[in-house]
Order: sequence, then structure tokens, then C-alpha cells
Amino acid sequence: DALLFSFQPLLLAFVFSKIALTVLGAEFTLYLVLVPALLAANIIFGRPASFPGHPRAHKITREPSWPRLKKGLKVEAGWMFAEAQESHRVTEEAVDNGYQLTGEPAGRQIWYFKQGMSPNPSSVGGEGPEYFAADNPNTCDILFRRQMMNRKARQGSKSPTKPPTQASIQQQAHFAAKKGISAYCDIQCDDGHWAGDYGGPMFLLPGLVITWYVTGKNEKMISPEAARAMVTYLRNQQQVDGGWGTHIESPSTMFGTTLSFVAMRLLGVSKDDQASVAAVKFIRNHGGTLYTASWSKLWLCVLGVMEWEAHNPVPPEMWLLPDWTPFHPGRLWCHCRMVYLPMGYLYGSSWVYPSADTDVTIQSLREELYPEGTVYEKLPWDRSRHWVADIDNYSPVHPVMSVAQTLIRHTWERFGGALMRKLRRSGVKYCLEYMQAEDVQTNFVDIGPVNKSLNMLVSFIEGGADCEQFQRHLLRVPDYLWVSEDGMKMQGYNGSQCWDTSFTAQAFVDSGVIEEAPLKKIYSFLERTQILSTEVSGSTGAALYESEPMRKKYYRHVSKGGWP
Repeated sequence: DALLFSFQPLLLAFVFSKIALTVLGAEFTLYLVLVPALLAANIIFGRPASFPGHPRAHKITREPSWPRLKKGLKVEAGWMFAEAQESHRVTEEAVDNGYQLTGEPAGRQIWYFKQGMSPNPSSVGGEGPEYFAADNPNTCDILFRRQMMNRKARQGSKSPTKPPTQASIQQQAHFAAKKGISAYCDIQCDDGHWAGDYGGPMFLLPGLVITWYVTGKNEKMISPEAARAMVTYLRNQQQVDGGWGTHIESPSTMFGTTLSFVAMRLLGVSKDDQASVAAVKFIRNHGGTLYTASWSKLWLCVLGVMEWEAHNPVPPEMWLLPDWTPFHPGRLWCHCRMVYLPMGYLYGSSWVYPSADTDVTIQSLREELYPEGTVYEKLPWDRSRHWVADIDNYSPVHPVMSVAQTLIRHTWERFGGALMRKLRRSGVKYCLEYMQAEDVQTNFVDIGPVNKSLNMLVSFIEGGADCEQFQRHLLRVPDYLWVSEDGMKMQGYNGSQCWDTSFTAQAFVDSGVIEEAPLKKIYSFLERTQILSTEVSGSTGAALYESEPMRKKYYRHVSKGGWP
């Protein structure tokens, strides 16, 4: 069956070409029938253009490796955790822009900096312990656990009574389970959920840093204290070869390295810093950032350290196609769709940081990111659109996709004329409308950290720093930032509260000592976070998008009644 399936494109092309040979002759058959038939047959019966591919023929043998340090970096004293309603109060006071947070506060978890805290590592808000990624790149959430256990100690946390010395195995196991539940309850948030580090990907934080930089380095988005904690994180996760992985357990990649290095430089680290020198060496050893991944290239284009000609087309006018079109963007997986939506806006408008040509740091990065001696203006931008470093090329782009992207660039964009420009303007306008709807639907949290930063940037481009859309975005930046002993990172979402809490409840039940579990507190949290099912959440603008016409317009399923 597999063999027959692989021959279907050839079989179909052969049938078409035999008919055409008889009717049209050899030359017309070759150019007008055979090539399109092969292409169409491959699309219909062969491997789809978006197929991610099978595992590499040659396995990745590289392993992540971090330096063995004698002394690790520490997070400075002053970082405090807040949840639920308290987190709303803290954020509104810190941002102080006249707007209030909307949506249910239950489950919200943030960090904020408080001046004058004791550096004593055992105290609340004290400095973090030394961190060594070489031992384990994942953290133990020591800052969070320390604060929660101190809180529970003040509230009078109780430990289970120890069984008699001659207790049976069953009694000892029962006690151990009760003791474990008691310890876990000590780190439960007051609103009933369990908070924790949901970081890992290294390409999230740089998007926020670049947005912060090109929108004026607003301290309400990234404070000086947060910037220092972010630099600590980036330094801690840098590997022996000078690079960073796509995620913290990955060997270094051009994707992770390019973005992490740029973020570190924008946050104030000098180009002569040892970490910068090592990163530049890694990047140049792999050909320079012309070989980085497409999401990285987009951020570089926005920042002004790469030209838009180096980025493959993300035509916003595709949103204007009929919904039944097989490759309509509305058919993309939701996270992919909501990322390429603002990307389409930025690509379609070719937006670049206005001060790029005069900014000293940007001018320096235009040299650091490319092979030594390269003239920035003479780099082969268009030719490099498909370039990807071998260490990043897990799933090579399908040839059909490459051809389609080239046709869009060199045919549609070059010769489309007034029609193309008109459709592109309409596509950009639709993208903006869709993004604004997404912001309201999610109370400006958005579907994830990548489109959060992109949507926030677009709101700034459209309305400036003082517009309501951008100001409301600022209130939701803390939702994504988490502080652990390795520093401040941007999480893969605004947390995994419902997952962690529901799994914990199941573990409590399965332990056989459910009488020790705070089930009412857990149930209260789950009840409060059911989507659009409380008075608070139901009163937000998000409720307006639950109607069938709105869901159809914005490619959404029913949200009400579910859980995040």
C-alpha cells in the first residue's frame, strides 16, 4: 500500500501526459501539462506541503552543556509573589495608567519588586540561592516555595501526628501520604490553586524585550529591576559554546542564540562582555543570522537589524480568501493562526523601528550578527530567505512551499501592481480588526506569549504609547513573567493553574487520605475559573464574542463553560 501510494503522483502525471501527447504534441505537453500535473498530483496525493516530515535520517548527537561554575549567579533580594485579587491591586498600582484589569482574578500569579527587602536567603523576598544550570537547567521554584511556606507558618500550618514506633507498613504509608499532602498544602495559594514555573522556551522573552525596546523602553513594561533579573536568566542559561537552545534542555541553536543574544544586548549588556563575545562567535561560526529561523528573522526585521527582503512572505491578503480555501489561514491550528495574524500585519506594512538608523546599539548589532567584515547593505537578503542553519533544520521546508513563497515574492508582489497593494491594505486592516478582537476576547492576555508581544507592538504602531489598547496590554505583561532562582523568564502561557490543581486533586483522591485534602478550596478555585461562568468574567467584553456569528467570523469554538 505504501509503495502504491508513493507512485500515485507519477501515475496520475503519466496518464495526463499520455492524453496530452496525443492531442498537443511533445513540447506543449512538457510545459503546459506535465509540470503542472506533477505539481498538482504531489499536492493531492503526495506528502502535503505543510507535512512536518519524518525524523531526521541523522539523529542529533549534540547535547546541551553549561559551564561548571565555582560561583553561581543569584537573583537579587526584593522579588515578591502575589496572586488573585492582590495581584490585580499590585499591578494597577504599579502601572497606574487609569485603567483596571478585567476578567476573573482567581488563578492570576505575578511577581513584583519591593524595595528594602532583607537579602537574607531564608526571609521572604530575600535573595535567591546560587544557580547552576550544569546541575539541572530546570528550577526548583525555591523563591516561590520559600515565600509560601513562610506564609503558611504565620497562619499556623499543622503537621500530621506521627504514628507509633511499632506501626504497621500500612500505617507508615498512610502517615507518609498525609505528610506529603500537608507539605503540598503549604505551597497552595490562598485562592485554591498551585502556582509554579511554566517557563522553558528561550524564544519567548526576546520578543517582549524587542517590543519594549522599539516602543520606547517603557518601565511599566520592563522595570530596571526586571531587566536585571532577565539578564541574570539569560546569563544562567547560556551554554559552553556561547549559544542558547530553543528551550532550556536543548543544545544551542541559531534560533535560540540569535534572539537571546539580541535581548541581552538590548537590556544593556555590552558587546565587549564575555557573554556577548561568546555569542557572536557562535553565531558567526554558523554563518551569521541569515541562517536563523523565520520567527527570529521577523523580530530582527522589526528591530531594524535585518531587511524585510530576507523574510519569506506572510501575505495578510490570504485572510480575504473564501473560508473554503484549503490553505485559508483560518484553518491553521489556533496558536499558529494567532501568531501569523500579527506577523501578517507587520510583514504587510513592513514596519521597522523608526530610530534603527540612528540607534547606536542597532548599528552595532548590524555588525555583530553577521560574518566579520560584512557590509550590512550588501548582504544577500532575498537569496537568504530559505537559509536555515543545519543545526536548526529539524524539518526541511517542502519544495512546494519554497516554490509558493518564491512565486508570491517574485510574481505576486513584484507584478501585482495596484490590485496587490489594494488587497494588501485590506488584509492588513482585517488583521488589525482580528487582533483587537483577540485582545478583548482574552482580556489582553492573548492566546500565548508570542502573539501577546506582537499584538502589543501592533497596538503601539496603530495608536501610540498612550492609546487604550497599548495601556491595557501593559497591565497584562506581568501575567507572563515568572521569577525563579535562575532569574526572570517569560512563561509558555500565563501559567498551568487548572492543570496543576486538577491533577493535584486527583492525586489526593488516589492517595486514600482524601480527608486531609483541602477539597473545598480546590473546588472554589475551579468554580471561579470556569470560563465566562462567573459574574466577573461574564461582565467583560469577552462575552460578546460567544455568539455564533462572532465565533464564525473569528474562527473560535465555544469558550463558555470550559476551563483554561
